Amino acid sequence: MACETLKQKIHDTLKTGYFSDAKDFVDVSDGSADHVHIVIVSRKFNGHTMGNRTDIIWDELVKHLSQEEWGHVFLSIGVLPEEVILQ
Repeated sequence: MACETLKQKIHDTLKTGYFSDAKDFVDVSDGSADHVHIVIVSRKFNGHTMGNRTDIIWDELVKHLSQEEWGHVFLSIGVLPEEVILQ
């Protein structure tokens, strides 16, 4: 289980930075061991490939977090709202 303080810091970093629009959704959850997973739903990904979306997320993380902090991120996914499938 990842540190709650770190998960909150990652969330706040993304929500107060590039993904600060009220409609942007940022979820930071537990991965395996002490790693975290990040899922972001945002219109800001429109026109970007999956690789570019990951680059956008990582650019934000490395600008605002220490290497040790962003080193806990195991998975990051950026999607458009219409790409989310609800079941």
